[in-house]
Amino acid sequence: MKLYTTIFSLLIGSSALFAQKSINQAGIKITTAPLHCDVPSEGYQADLIALTITNTTNEVKTVSYSFELYYDNNCATCGHDEYLYTQTLQPNQTLQGVCLDRNNMGLTIFDHMPAHLTKTQLTDYNILHVTVQ
Repeated sequence: MKLYTTIFSLLIGSSALFAQKSINQAGIKITTAPLHCDVPSEGYQADLIALTITNTTNEVKTVSYSFELYYDNNCATCGHDEYLYTQTLQPNQTLQGVCLDRNNMGLTIFDHMPAHLTKTQLTDYNILHVTVQ
């Protein structure tokens, strides 16, 4: 019974239980999905939320958006403009968040690291202020 309780507790804290987001606006589709990162060569292990942004048109599109991120039920990004991101997509191009991507900021959201490293955990998130040009 203790094993079931432990597994249930781990799942409750998992990003897999978040309602994944989906936004369709002016030919741009944004979706989210959990992403587990384990990169021993970089000494990095974390769970993220990965964005996939797809331009479904035959035109170049620029999309801007911001994040509202809640860690341990406290909004960590409210009122902080540095969480505004802009991506330019070629016709029918898809951008997707990956582990340790240092070139495309704003395509992943930090969820949590293993419990022995930090107790801080994403408890909710929103993608806001989406504009497409």
